[in-house]
Amino acid sequence: MSLSNLLNVSKLGIFASQGALQTISHNITNANTAGYSRQTVELESIPGTQTVAGGTGVRIADVRRQMDQLVDRRLELGTGELGRLQTREKYTAMVEDVFNDMDGNGLSAGLEAFFDAADTLADNPGNAVARYQVVAKADGIAKDFNQIAAALNESSLPLDKEIGVVLGDVNRRLKAIQELNNIIVRNEATNPSLDLKDQRRQMILELGEVIDIRTLELDNGDVQVMTSKGQELLADAVYSAEFGRSTQLTETGFQGIKISGREFDASKVSGGQLGALLELRDEVVHGANGFLTRLETLADEVRFQFNKVNSQSVGKELVSSLTGVVSLGNDLDTSLAALVTDTNSDAYMKGPVDANRVVEGRIVFATGTSDDALTPVSATITTDMSLNQVQQAIDALEGVKAEITSDKKLKISAENSGDKLGVVVDESGLLAALGIGALFGGREAGDMKVNAALLADPDRVGVGRLRADDLDNPTKVTHDDANSNGALALGALRTNKFDLFGNSASFTSHYATLVGELGSVINLDKESLIAQESAQSFLSDIRESISGVSLEEELTDLIRFQRAFQASSKMVGVADELMQSIIQMV
Repeated sequence: MSLSNLLNVSKLGIFASQGALQTISHNITNANTAGYSRQTVELESIPGTQTVAGGTGVRIADVRRQMDQLVDRRLELGTGELGRLQTREKYTAMVEDVFNDMDGNGLSAGLEAFFDAADTLADNPGNAVARYQVVAKADGIAKDFNQIAAALNESSLPLDKEIGVVLGDVNRRLKAIQELNNIIVRNEATNPSLDLKDQRRQMILELGEVIDIRTLELDNGDVQVMTSKGQELLADAVYSAEFGRSTQLTETGFQGIKISGREFDASKVSGGQLGALLELRDEVVHGANGFLTRLETLADEVRFQFNKVNSQSVGKELVSSLTGVVSLGNDLDTSLAALVTDTNSDAYMKGPVDANRVVEGRIVFATGTSDDALTPVSATITTDMSLNQVQQAIDALEGVKAEITSDKKLKISAENSGDKLGVVVDESGLLAALGIGALFGGREAGDMKVNAALLADPDRVGVGRLRADDLDNPTKVTHDDANSNGALALGALRTNKFDLFGNSASFTSHYATLVGELGSVINLDKESLIAQESAQSFLSDIRESISGVSLEEELTDLIRFQRAFQASSKMVGVADELMQSIIQMV
Protein backbone atom coordinates (compact mmCIF):
# COMPACT_ATOMS: atom_id res chain seq x y z
CA MET A 1 0.00 0.00 0.00
CA SER A 2 1.34 3.40 -0.95
CA LEU A 3 1.75 6.16 1.60
CA SER A 4 -1.04 8.12 -0.09
CA ASN A 5 -3.35 5.13 0.30
CA LEU A 6 -2.30 4.83 3.95
CA LEU A 7 -3.15 8.48 4.52
CA ASN A 8 -6.49 8.03 2.74
CA VAL A 9 -7.41 4.98 4.83
CA SER A 10 -6.50 6.84 8.01
CA LYS A 11 -8.53 9.84 6.89
CA LEU A 12 -11.59 7.65 6.25
CA GLY A 13 -11.16 6.10 9.68
CA ILE A 14 -11.11 9.54 11.25
CA PHE A 15 -14.26 10.54 9.36
CA ALA A 16 -16.08 7.33 10.32
CA SER A 17 -15.11 7.67 13.98
CA GLN A 18 -16.03 11.34 13.91
CA GLY A 19 -19.48 10.51 12.48
CA ALA A 20 -20.01 7.80 15.11
CA LEU A 21 -18.95 10.19 17.88
CA GLN A 22 -21.34 12.80 16.55
CA THR A 23 -24.21 10.25 16.63
CA ILE A 24 -23.27 9.18 20.16
CA SER A 25 -23.23 12.82 21.25
CA HIS A 26 -26.66 13.31 19.65
CA ASN A 27 -28.01 10.30 21.56
CA ILE A 28 -26.62 11.56 24.87
CA THR A 29 -28.09 15.04 24.47
CA ASN A 30 -31.52 13.52 23.62
CA ALA A 31 -31.53 10.95 26.41
CA ASN A 32 -34.51 12.71 28.04
CA THR A 33 -36.33 13.75 24.85
CA ALA A 34 -39.83 12.24 24.74
CA GLY A 35 -40.28 9.83 21.85
CA TYR A 36 -36.63 9.92 20.79
CA SER A 37 -35.28 6.70 19.27
CA ARG A 38 -31.62 5.86 19.79
CA GLN A 39 -29.61 6.20 16.61
CA THR A 40 -26.81 3.83 15.68
CA VAL A 41 -24.12 4.06 13.05
CA GLU A 42 -23.59 1.15 10.67
CA LEU A 43 -20.02 0.97 9.38
CA GLU A 44 -18.88 -0.97 6.34
CA SER A 45 -15.45 -1.69 4.96
CA ILE A 46 -14.41 -0.33 1.58
CA PRO A 47 -13.17 -3.19 -0.59
CA GLY A 48 -9.82 -3.08 -2.35
CA THR A 49 -9.22 -2.40 -6.03
CA GLN A 50 -7.12 -3.99 -8.76
CA THR A 51 -4.22 -1.77 -7.80
CA VAL A 52 -4.69 -1.90 -4.04
CA ALA A 53 -4.41 -5.16 -2.19
CA GLY A 54 -6.74 -5.65 0.77
CA GLY A 55 -9.28 -3.06 1.84
CA THR A 56 -9.17 0.67 1.32
CA GLY A 57 -10.76 1.83 4.58
CA VAL A 58 -14.12 2.26 6.29
CA ARG A 59 -17.19 4.38 5.74
CA ILE A 60 -20.58 5.03 7.35
CA ALA A 61 -23.10 2.88 5.52
CA ASP A 62 -26.19 4.15 7.33
CA VAL A 63 -27.50 5.78 10.46
CA ARG A 64 -30.61 4.00 11.76
CA ARG A 65 -33.21 4.46 14.47
CA GLN A 66 -33.36 1.55 16.85
CA MET A 67 -37.00 0.51 16.94
CA ASP A 68 -39.36 -2.43 16.81
CA GLN A 69 -42.32 -1.73 14.52
CA LEU A 70 -44.47 -4.34 16.25
CA VAL A 71 -43.99 -2.73 19.67
CA ASP A 72 -44.57 0.76 18.24
CA ARG A 73 -47.75 -0.43 16.51
CA ARG A 74 -49.04 -2.00 19.73
CA LEU A 75 -48.40 1.27 21.57
CA GLU A 76 -50.19 3.17 18.82
CA LEU A 77 -53.22 0.87 19.03
CA GLY A 78 -53.40 1.23 22.80
CA THR A 79 -53.30 5.02 22.96
CA GLY A 80 -56.85 5.34 21.60
CA GLU A 81 -58.28 3.08 24.29
CA LEU A 82 -56.21 4.81 26.96
CA GLY A 83 -57.49 8.24 25.89
CA ARG A 84 -61.07 6.94 25.83
CA LEU A 85 -60.91 5.48 29.33
CA GLN A 86 -59.18 8.54 30.81
CA THR A 87 -61.88 10.80 29.38
CA ARG A 88 -64.69 8.54 30.59
CA GLU A 89 -63.22 8.52 34.10
CA LYS A 90 -63.11 12.32 34.10
CA TYR A 91 -66.66 12.92 32.93
CA THR A 92 -68.58 9.99 34.47
CA ALA A 93 -67.76 11.55 37.82
CA MET A 94 -69.99 14.46 36.76
CA VAL A 95 -72.85 12.06 36.05
CA GLU A 96 -72.26 10.24 39.34
CA ASP A 97 -72.60 13.49 41.29
CA VAL A 98 -76.07 13.97 39.80
CA PHE A 99 -77.33 10.77 41.44
CA ASN A 100 -75.51 11.25 44.73
CA ASP A 101 -78.06 10.40 47.46
CA MET A 102 -75.49 10.04 50.22
CA ASP A 103 -76.78 13.10 52.08
CA GLY A 104 -80.24 11.53 52.43
CA ASN A 105 -81.96 14.23 50.39
CA GLY A 106 -82.20 12.47 47.05
CA LEU A 107 -85.06 10.98 45.09
CA SER A 108 -85.16 7.74 47.11
CA ALA A 109 -85.55 9.71 50.33
CA GLY A 110 -88.19 11.90 48.67
CA LEU A 111 -90.27 8.89 47.60
CA GLU A 112 -90.07 7.35 51.06
CA ALA A 113 -91.05 10.66 52.67
CA PHE A 114 -94.11 10.86 50.40
CA PHE A 115 -95.22 7.33 51.25
CA ASP A 116 -94.77 8.06 54.96
CA ALA A 117 -96.97 11.15 54.55
CA ALA A 118 -99.60 9.10 52.69
CA ASP A 119 -99.63 6.52 55.49
CA THR A 120 -100.03 9.28 58.07
CA LEU A 121 -102.94 10.72 56.09
CA ALA A 122 -104.56 7.28 55.86
CA ASP A 123 -104.44 7.03 59.64
CA ASN A 124 -106.14 10.41 60.04
CA PRO A 125 -107.93 11.39 56.80
CA GLY A 126 -109.48 14.47 58.37
CA ASN A 127 -106.13 15.99 59.31
CA ALA A 128 -105.52 19.12 57.25
CA VAL A 129 -101.80 19.15 58.08
CA ALA A 130 -101.46 15.57 56.81
CA ARG A 131 -103.08 16.54 53.49
CA TYR A 132 -100.70 19.47 53.19
CA GLN A 133 -97.74 17.17 53.89
CA VAL A 134 -98.78 14.80 51.08
CA VAL A 135 -98.86 17.70 48.63
CA ALA A 136 -95.55 19.08 49.94
CA LYS A 137 -93.81 15.71 49.67
CA ALA A 138 -95.23 15.21 46.16
CA ASP A 139 -93.80 18.61 45.26
CA GLY A 140 -90.47 17.42 46.64
CA ILE A 141 -90.53 14.36 44.36
CA ALA A 142 -91.25 16.55 41.35
CA LYS A 143 -88.39 18.88 42.25
CA ASP A 144 -86.02 15.93 42.70
CA PHE A 145 -86.84 14.76 39.18
CA ASN A 146 -86.45 18.34 37.91
CA GLN A 147 -83.06 18.70 39.54
CA ILE A 148 -81.66 15.36 38.34
CA ALA A 149 -82.92 15.88 34.77
CA ALA A 150 -81.52 19.42 34.67
CA ALA A 151 -78.16 18.26 36.02
CA LEU A 152 -77.96 15.44 33.46
CA ASN A 153 -78.84 17.81 30.64
CA GLU A 154 -76.29 20.30 31.95
CA SER A 155 -73.64 17.56 32.07
CA SER A 156 -74.22 17.04 28.34
CA LEU A 157 -73.42 20.66 27.52
CA PRO A 158 -69.72 20.56 28.50
CA LEU A 159 -69.49 17.19 26.75
CA ASP A 160 -70.91 18.64 23.54
CA LYS A 161 -68.75 21.75 23.84
CA GLU A 162 -65.66 19.63 24.43
CA ILE A 163 -66.46 17.64 21.28
CA GLY A 164 -66.14 20.88 19.29
CA VAL A 165 -62.80 21.65 20.99
CA VAL A 166 -61.50 18.14 20.28
CA LEU A 167 -62.50 18.37 16.61
CA GLY A 168 -60.45 21.55 16.28
CA ASP A 169 -57.55 19.84 18.06
CA VAL A 170 -57.70 16.91 15.63
CA ASN A 171 -57.60 19.32 12.67
CA ARG A 172 -54.50 21.10 14.03
CA ARG A 173 -52.69 17.85 14.73
CA LEU A 174 -53.46 16.44 11.28
CA LYS A 175 -52.15 19.62 9.61
CA ALA A 176 -48.96 19.49 11.67
CA ILE A 177 -48.38 15.82 10.81
CA GLN A 178 -49.02 16.56 7.13
CA GLU A 179 -46.45 19.38 7.12
CA LEU A 180 -43.91 17.10 8.78
CA ASN A 181 -44.73 14.36 6.27
CA ASN A 182 -43.94 16.66 3.39
CA ILE A 183 -40.53 17.56 4.82
CA ILE A 184 -39.67 13.91 5.48
CA VAL A 185 -40.68 12.82 1.98
CA ARG A 186 -38.58 15.58 0.39
CA ASN A 187 -35.52 14.60 2.43
CA GLU A 188 -35.94 10.83 2.38
CA ALA A 189 -34.01 10.16 -0.84
CA THR A 190 -30.93 12.21 0.09
CA ASN A 191 -30.89 12.69 3.85
CA PRO A 192 -33.34 10.61 5.89
CA SER A 193 -34.88 12.76 8.64
CA LEU A 194 -34.56 10.42 11.61
CA ASP A 195 -35.33 13.06 14.23
CA LEU A 196 -38.34 14.29 12.27
CA LYS A 197 -39.65 10.74 12.08
CA ASP A 198 -39.41 10.50 15.86
CA GLN A 199 -41.26 13.79 16.18
CA ARG A 200 -43.91 12.53 13.77
CA ARG A 201 -44.28 9.30 15.69
CA GLN A 202 -44.76 11.25 18.93
CA MET A 203 -47.34 13.48 17.25
CA ILE A 204 -49.18 10.41 15.95
CA LEU A 205 -49.27 8.89 19.45
CA GLU A 206 -50.65 12.15 20.83
CA LEU A 207 -53.24 12.23 18.05
CA GLY A 208 -54.16 8.64 18.94
CA GLU A 209 -55.12 9.76 22.43
CA VAL A 210 -57.62 12.19 20.90
CA ILE A 211 -59.10 9.95 18.19
CA ASP A 212 -58.47 6.25 17.59
CA ILE A 213 -56.23 5.86 14.55
CA ARG A 214 -54.27 3.38 12.46
CA THR A 215 -51.23 4.34 10.39
CA LEU A 216 -49.46 2.97 7.34
CA GLU A 217 -45.90 4.03 6.53
CA LEU A 218 -45.05 4.06 2.81
CA ASP A 219 -41.70 3.40 1.13
CA ASN A 220 -41.15 7.09 0.44
CA GLY A 221 -41.36 7.89 4.18
CA ASP A 222 -44.93 9.20 4.02
CA VAL A 223 -47.50 8.08 6.60
CA GLN A 224 -51.21 7.55 5.94
CA VAL A 225 -53.59 8.00 8.87
CA MET A 226 -57.11 6.61 9.22
CA THR A 227 -59.52 5.83 12.03
CA SER A 228 -59.60 2.30 13.38
CA LYS A 229 -62.76 1.72 11.34
CA GLY A 230 -61.29 2.90 8.07
CA GLN A 231 -62.17 6.59 7.75
CA GLU A 232 -59.25 8.24 5.93
CA LEU A 233 -57.79 11.21 7.81
CA LEU A 234 -54.45 11.87 6.13
CA ALA A 235 -53.21 10.77 2.72
CA ASP A 236 -50.06 11.92 0.86
CA ALA A 237 -49.29 15.63 0.65
CA VAL A 238 -52.72 16.61 -0.61
CA TYR A 239 -55.50 15.37 1.65
CA SER A 240 -55.89 16.24 5.32
CA ALA A 241 -59.34 15.70 6.79
CA GLU A 242 -61.00 18.72 8.37
CA PHE A 243 -63.65 18.12 11.02
CA GLY A 244 -66.43 20.54 11.88
CA ARG A 245 -69.93 20.71 13.35
CA SER A 246 -72.86 19.86 11.11
CA THR A 247 -76.16 21.67 10.85
CA GLN A 248 -77.92 18.31 10.95
CA LEU A 249 -78.93 17.06 14.38
CA THR A 250 -78.19 13.64 15.80
CA GLU A 251 -80.86 11.34 17.24
CA THR A 252 -80.10 12.81 20.65
CA GLY A 253 -80.66 16.37 19.42
CA PHE A 254 -77.09 17.62 19.18
CA GLN A 255 -75.19 18.96 16.21
CA GLY A 256 -73.65 16.22 14.14
CA ILE A 257 -70.13 16.08 12.75
CA LYS A 258 -68.95 16.70 9.23
CA ILE A 259 -65.62 15.84 7.68
CA SER A 260 -64.25 17.84 4.77
CA GLY A 261 -67.74 19.18 4.07
CA ARG A 262 -69.49 15.78 4.19
CA GLU A 263 -71.64 14.31 6.93
CA PHE A 264 -69.55 12.07 9.14
CA ASP A 265 -70.78 8.85 10.71
CA ALA A 266 -69.69 9.23 14.34
CA SER A 267 -69.85 5.44 14.76
CA LYS A 268 -66.55 5.34 12.84
CA VAL A 269 -64.90 6.77 15.96
CA SER A 270 -64.62 4.18 18.70
CA GLY A 271 -61.74 5.41 20.80
CA GLY A 272 -59.73 8.36 22.00
CA GLN A 273 -61.10 11.41 23.75
CA LEU A 274 -63.54 12.04 20.90
CA GLY A 275 -64.92 8.51 21.05
CA ALA A 276 -65.41 8.77 24.82
CA LEU A 277 -67.17 12.13 24.59
CA LEU A 278 -69.55 10.80 21.92
CA GLU A 279 -70.22 7.69 24.02
CA LEU A 280 -70.92 9.69 27.14
CA ARG A 281 -73.18 12.18 25.40
CA ASP A 282 -75.07 9.88 23.04
CA GLU A 283 -75.09 6.60 24.97
CA VAL A 284 -74.38 7.01 28.68
CA VAL A 285 -76.58 10.09 29.11
CA HIS A 286 -78.97 10.36 26.15
CA GLY A 287 -78.86 6.91 24.57
CA ALA A 288 -81.77 4.49 24.30
CA ASN A 289 -80.51 2.91 27.52
CA GLY A 290 -78.86 6.09 28.82
CA PHE A 291 -79.35 7.37 32.33
CA LEU A 292 -81.37 10.42 31.31
CA THR A 293 -83.62 8.25 29.13
CA ARG A 294 -84.12 5.82 31.99
CA LEU A 295 -84.79 8.65 34.39
CA GLU A 296 -87.44 9.94 31.97
CA THR A 297 -88.98 6.45 31.87
CA LEU A 298 -89.06 6.27 35.66
CA ALA A 299 -90.54 9.76 35.95
CA ASP A 300 -93.19 8.92 33.35
CA GLU A 301 -94.17 5.77 35.23
CA VAL A 302 -94.23 7.55 38.60
CA ARG A 303 -96.41 10.30 37.16
CA PHE A 304 -98.85 7.88 35.52
CA GLN A 305 -99.20 5.50 38.47
CA PHE A 306 -99.61 8.28 41.03
CA ASN A 307 -102.12 9.99 38.74
CA LYS A 308 -103.98 6.72 38.20
CA VAL A 309 -104.49 6.37 41.94
CA ASN A 310 -105.43 9.99 42.53
CA SER A 311 -107.77 10.17 39.52
CA GLN A 312 -109.95 7.46 41.07
CA SER A 313 -109.94 9.05 44.52
CA VAL A 314 -111.82 12.01 45.94
CA GLY A 315 -110.90 14.79 48.31
CA LYS A 316 -112.48 15.83 51.55
CA GLU A 317 -115.36 17.30 49.57
CA LEU A 318 -116.60 16.55 46.09
CA VAL A 319 -116.09 19.20 43.43
CA SER A 320 -118.29 20.36 40.57
CA SER A 321 -115.66 19.89 37.82
CA LEU A 322 -112.37 18.22 37.01
CA THR A 323 -109.93 19.63 34.46
CA GLY A 324 -107.02 17.71 33.04
CA VAL A 325 -103.47 19.01 33.30
CA VAL A 326 -102.35 17.52 29.95
CA SER A 327 -102.79 19.44 26.71
CA LEU A 328 -104.52 17.21 24.17
CA GLY A 329 -102.63 18.69 21.25
CA ASN A 330 -104.01 18.58 17.71
CA ASP A 331 -104.49 14.82 17.25
CA LEU A 332 -108.12 14.95 18.37
CA ASP A 333 -109.40 12.64 15.62
CA THR A 334 -106.62 10.04 15.91
CA SER A 335 -107.48 6.77 17.64
CA LEU A 336 -106.27 6.25 21.18
CA ALA A 337 -104.40 3.13 20.05
CA ALA A 338 -102.42 5.19 17.55
CA LEU A 339 -101.76 7.92 20.10
CA VAL A 340 -100.59 5.45 22.70
CA THR A 341 -98.02 3.97 20.34
CA ASP A 342 -97.07 7.32 18.81
CA THR A 343 -94.50 8.70 21.25
CA ASN A 344 -94.06 11.78 19.03
CA SER A 345 -97.66 12.83 19.55
CA ASP A 346 -98.03 15.90 21.75
CA ALA A 347 -101.27 14.49 23.12
CA TYR A 348 -99.36 12.29 25.56
CA MET A 349 -96.57 12.78 28.00
CA LYS A 350 -93.14 12.41 26.47
CA GLY A 351 -91.44 9.10 27.07
CA PRO A 352 -91.94 5.39 26.35
CA VAL A 353 -95.73 4.98 26.52
CA ASP A 354 -96.86 1.49 27.45
CA ALA A 355 -99.70 0.46 25.16
CA ASN A 356 -101.40 -1.14 28.17
CA ARG A 357 -101.71 2.18 29.94
CA VAL A 358 -104.88 3.07 28.05
CA VAL A 359 -107.00 0.00 27.51
CA GLU A 360 -110.64 -0.74 26.83
CA GLY A 361 -112.69 -0.36 29.96
CA ARG A 362 -115.31 1.59 31.87
CA ILE A 363 -115.12 4.96 33.49
CA VAL A 364 -117.78 5.30 36.17
CA PHE A 365 -118.74 8.79 37.35
CA ALA A 366 -121.13 9.75 40.13
CA THR A 367 -123.10 12.98 40.33
CA GLY A 368 -125.68 14.47 42.62
CA THR A 369 -126.30 16.95 45.38
CA SER A 370 -126.14 14.59 48.35
CA ASP A 371 -123.04 12.64 49.40
CA ASP A 372 -125.35 9.86 50.54
CA ALA A 373 -127.16 9.37 47.22
CA LEU A 374 -124.98 9.96 44.17
CA THR A 375 -126.10 8.67 40.79
CA PRO A 376 -123.56 6.51 38.92
CA VAL A 377 -123.15 6.75 35.13
CA SER A 378 -120.55 4.98 33.03
CA ALA A 379 -118.92 5.29 29.64
CA THR A 380 -117.00 2.51 27.95
CA ILE A 381 -113.68 3.56 26.45
CA THR A 382 -112.27 1.63 23.50
CA THR A 383 -108.83 2.17 22.04
CA ASP A 384 -110.24 2.81 18.55
CA MET A 385 -111.96 5.93 19.86
CA SER A 386 -110.44 9.35 19.24
CA LEU A 387 -110.14 12.07 21.84
CA ASN A 388 -113.09 13.84 20.26
CA GLN A 389 -115.12 10.65 20.53
CA VAL A 390 -114.07 10.20 24.16
CA GLN A 391 -115.27 13.72 24.90
CA GLN A 392 -118.54 13.04 23.12
CA ALA A 393 -119.07 9.72 24.93
CA ILE A 394 -118.57 11.31 28.35
CA ASP A 395 -120.63 14.35 27.41
CA ALA A 396 -123.51 12.05 26.45
CA LEU A 397 -123.76 10.69 30.01
CA GLU A 398 -126.71 11.88 32.04
CA GLY A 399 -125.73 14.56 34.53
CA VAL A 400 -122.20 14.89 33.13
CA LYS A 401 -120.76 17.48 30.80
CA ALA A 402 -117.44 17.10 28.95
CA GLU A 403 -115.68 19.69 26.84
CA ILE A 404 -112.28 20.43 25.37
CA THR A 405 -111.19 23.83 26.63
CA SER A 406 -109.56 26.56 24.57
CA ASP A 407 -106.14 25.46 25.87
CA LYS A 408 -106.85 21.89 24.66
CA LYS A 409 -107.55 20.26 28.00
CA LEU A 410 -110.41 17.91 28.84
CA LYS A 411 -112.82 19.33 31.39
CA ILE A 412 -115.50 17.14 32.97
CA SER A 413 -118.25 18.83 35.00
CA ALA A 414 -121.51 18.07 36.74
CA GLU A 415 -124.15 19.11 34.23
CA ASN A 416 -126.72 20.38 36.72
CA SER A 417 -126.10 23.49 38.76
CA GLY A 418 -125.28 22.63 42.37
CA ASP A 419 -124.42 19.02 41.60
CA LYS A 420 -121.16 17.42 42.67
CA LEU A 421 -118.97 15.12 40.62
CA GLY A 422 -116.61 12.29 41.43
CA VAL A 423 -114.94 9.30 39.78
CA VAL A 424 -115.87 5.89 41.11
CA VAL A 425 -113.48 3.83 38.98
CA ASP A 426 -111.50 4.15 35.78
CA GLU A 427 -110.69 0.77 34.30
CA SER A 428 -109.19 2.28 31.15
CA GLY A 429 -106.46 4.45 32.67
CA LEU A 430 -107.55 7.25 30.34
CA LEU A 431 -108.18 9.83 33.07
CA ALA A 432 -104.66 9.38 34.44
CA ALA A 433 -103.18 9.68 30.94
CA LEU A 434 -105.07 12.92 30.33
CA GLY A 435 -104.35 14.31 33.78
CA ILE A 436 -107.92 14.33 35.14
CA GLY A 437 -107.62 14.44 38.93
CA ALA A 438 -103.85 14.22 38.46
CA LEU A 439 -101.32 14.49 41.22
CA PHE A 440 -98.51 15.36 38.80
CA GLY A 441 -98.39 17.32 35.57
CA GLY A 442 -95.69 17.94 33.00
CA ARG A 443 -94.36 15.84 30.13
CA GLU A 444 -90.76 15.20 31.15
CA ALA A 445 -88.73 14.70 34.29
CA GLY A 446 -87.46 18.24 33.85
CA ASP A 447 -90.91 19.88 33.96
CA MET A 448 -92.68 17.47 36.31
CA LYS A 449 -94.80 19.41 38.79
CA VAL A 450 -97.64 18.99 41.23
CA ASN A 451 -101.12 19.81 39.97
CA ALA A 452 -101.61 23.53 40.63
CA ALA A 453 -105.15 22.85 41.90
CA LEU A 454 -103.73 20.70 44.72
CA LEU A 455 -101.09 23.25 45.62
CA ALA A 456 -103.84 25.86 45.88
CA ASP A 457 -106.17 23.59 47.85
CA PRO A 458 -104.65 20.48 49.54
CA ASP A 459 -108.18 19.42 50.50
CA ARG A 460 -108.54 18.17 46.92
CA VAL A 461 -105.94 15.45 47.48
CA GLY A 462 -107.51 12.04 46.86
CA VAL A 463 -107.88 10.89 50.44
CA GLY A 464 -110.88 8.60 50.00
CA ARG A 465 -112.77 6.56 47.47
CA LEU A 466 -116.47 6.68 46.54
CA ARG A 467 -118.42 3.62 47.68
CA ALA A 468 -120.68 1.82 45.18
CA ASP A 469 -123.32 -0.68 46.17
CA ASP A 470 -122.23 -2.94 43.32
CA LEU A 471 -119.11 -2.02 41.43
CA ASP A 472 -119.99 -4.20 38.43
CA ASN A 473 -123.48 -2.72 38.14
CA PRO A 474 -123.71 0.24 40.53
CA THR A 475 -127.04 1.87 41.29
CA LYS A 476 -126.08 3.97 44.27
CA VAL A 477 -122.84 5.69 45.27
CA THR A 478 -121.97 7.42 48.54
CA HIS A 479 -119.17 9.68 49.69
CA ASP A 480 -117.73 9.32 53.20
CA ASP A 481 -115.25 12.07 54.08
CA ALA A 482 -113.74 9.77 56.71
CA ASN A 483 -112.83 7.19 54.08
CA SER A 484 -109.05 6.82 53.59
CA ASN A 485 -108.88 4.27 50.76
CA GLY A 486 -107.35 6.82 48.40
CA ALA A 487 -104.50 7.59 50.81
CA LEU A 488 -104.03 3.86 51.40
CA ALA A 489 -103.75 3.31 47.66
CA LEU A 490 -101.09 6.05 47.43
CA GLY A 491 -99.18 4.45 50.29
CA ALA A 492 -99.43 1.04 48.62
CA LEU A 493 -97.37 2.39 45.71
CA ARG A 494 -94.38 2.05 48.04
CA THR A 495 -94.33 -1.72 47.60
CA ASN A 496 -96.22 -2.17 44.34
CA LYS A 497 -94.04 -3.55 41.55
CA PHE A 498 -93.87 -2.09 38.06
CA ASP A 499 -92.23 -3.52 34.97
CA LEU A 500 -89.42 -1.20 33.90
CA PHE A 501 -86.05 -1.85 32.26
CA GLY A 502 -86.82 -5.55 31.98
CA ASN A 503 -87.42 -5.96 35.73
CA SER A 504 -90.42 -5.90 38.03
CA ALA A 505 -89.70 -3.84 41.14
CA SER A 506 -90.87 -0.93 43.26
CA PHE A 507 -90.06 2.65 42.32
CA THR A 508 -87.33 2.98 44.94
CA SER A 509 -85.80 -0.33 43.82
CA HIS A 510 -85.82 0.79 40.20
CA TYR A 511 -84.08 4.01 41.17
CA ALA A 512 -81.57 2.17 43.34
CA THR A 513 -80.82 -0.16 40.43
CA LEU A 514 -80.32 2.85 38.16
CA VAL A 515 -77.82 4.39 40.58
CA GLY A 516 -76.16 1.02 41.16
CA GLU A 517 -75.66 0.44 37.44
CA LEU A 518 -74.01 3.84 37.11
CA GLY A 519 -71.66 2.85 39.90
CA SER A 520 -70.92 -0.42 38.09
CA VAL A 521 -70.13 1.48 34.89
CA ILE A 522 -67.75 3.79 36.76
CA ASN A 523 -66.01 0.90 38.55
CA LEU A 524 -65.66 -1.03 35.30
CA ASP A 525 -64.14 2.02 33.62
CA LYS A 526 -61.68 2.43 36.50
CA GLU A 527 -60.63 -1.21 36.36
CA SER A 528 -60.27 -1.06 32.58
CA LEU A 529 -58.22 2.14 32.88
CA ILE A 530 -55.85 0.54 35.39
CA ALA A 531 -55.42 -2.47 33.10
CA GLN A 532 -54.85 -0.31 30.03
CA GLU A 533 -52.36 1.93 31.83
CA SER A 534 -50.51 -1.18 32.96
CA ALA A 535 -50.44 -2.56 29.41
CA GLN A 536 -49.22 0.75 27.97
CA SER A 537 -46.57 1.05 30.69
CA PHE A 538 -45.37 -2.47 29.94
CA LEU A 539 -45.12 -1.72 26.21
CA SER A 540 -43.41 1.59 26.93
CA ASP A 541 -40.82 -0.23 29.04
CA ILE A 542 -40.22 -2.69 26.21
CA ARG A 543 -39.83 0.15 23.72
CA GLU A 544 -37.48 1.97 26.08
CA SER A 545 -35.31 -1.13 26.31
CA ILE A 546 -35.14 -1.21 22.50
CA SER A 547 -35.20 2.43 21.46
CA GLY A 548 -34.24 4.30 24.61
CA VAL A 549 -30.85 5.84 25.21
CA SER A 550 -28.67 4.10 27.80
CA LEU A 551 -26.02 6.52 29.01
CA GLU A 552 -23.79 3.64 30.15
CA GLU A 553 -23.89 2.09 26.67
CA GLU A 554 -23.32 5.45 25.01
CA LEU A 555 -20.31 6.17 27.22
CA THR A 556 -18.87 2.75 26.36
CA ASP A 557 -19.29 3.48 22.65
CA LEU A 558 -17.88 6.95 23.20
CA ILE A 559 -14.64 5.49 24.59
CA ARG A 560 -14.52 2.86 21.83
CA PHE A 561 -14.88 5.33 18.96
CA GLN A 562 -12.64 7.86 20.71
CA ARG A 563 -9.89 5.25 20.76
CA ALA A 564 -10.60 4.46 17.09
CA PHE A 565 -10.38 8.17 16.28
CA GLN A 566 -7.08 8.43 18.16
CA ALA A 567 -5.73 5.35 16.41
CA SER A 568 -6.64 6.71 12.97
CA SER A 569 -5.03 10.01 13.92
CA LYS A 570 -1.93 8.11 15.02
CA MET A 571 -1.85 6.39 11.63
CA VAL A 572 -1.83 9.79 9.98
CA GLY A 573 1.13 10.72 12.15
CA VAL A 574 2.94 7.51 11.26
CA ALA A 575 2.29 8.08 7.56
CA ASP A 576 3.60 11.61 7.91
CA GLU A 577 6.82 10.41 9.64
CA LEU A 578 7.36 7.84 6.90
CA MET A 579 6.87 10.52 4.28
CA GLN A 580 9.42 12.76 6.00
CA SER A 581 11.92 9.92 6.16
CA ILE A 582 11.59 9.25 2.44
CA ILE A 583 12.00 12.94 1.66
CA GLN A 584 15.14 13.10 3.79
CA MET A 585 16.51 10.03 2.04
CA VAL A 586 16.02 11.70 -1.32
